[in-house]
Amino acid sequence: MTAPNTTDVHSSPSRGDSRRADNPWDIEPMPADLIDSPLDFIFAEHHRQREAASILTMLADGEFDGEGVRALIAFLETDFARHIGDEELALFPMLREHCLPEDNVERILARLEDEHREDEASLETATAILVKSASRQQIGENDKRRLRMFAEHIRQHLALENGVLLPIARVRLRGNELGVLAEMLKARRL
Repeated sequence: MTAPNTTDVHSSPSRGDSRRADNPWDIEPMPADLIDSPLDFIFAEHHRQREAASILTMLADGEFDGEGVRALIAFLETDFARHIGDEELALFPMLREHCLPEDNVERILARLEDEHREDEASLETATAILVKSASRQQIGENDKRRLRMFAEHIRQHLALENGVLLPIARVRLRGNELGVLAEMLKARRL
């Protein structure tokens, strides 16, 4: 994966990457050095979450791949969960410190934090469904509905973060702040 073009909030870090087309159950790995560009790193992580949402939707549509489900569980329990902390413990406080009143960032961050609480509850439910499905290799209709709702919630949440929050961060956070943010993200991975 190359560094995403984050000036276009609709671009994908993997545009043109045939690996995903070969196996739609894959979630791309993060390039290790991308963390040095923390807003690109967060954007790329959002892309990976969209891939997870696509897999949840495939499962809700009745498709199944045991290895893909196990990889999805691992992603949700590690990377997805850690990303919420990255935002709440590193990015959001920096934005609160560096944004101007006209950015209305407090209102946006409050909404995103509320959505993160929903994510955490839905994550627990989705993981339980996935663990159960991995042994049975099937998913019941109610569980499919829950997975579809979680996938849609992820997509809507990411639209707000990519379309509103990250553009504000690109304007308000500069050299030194981005360096501090990168170090904070690295420290969370030790």
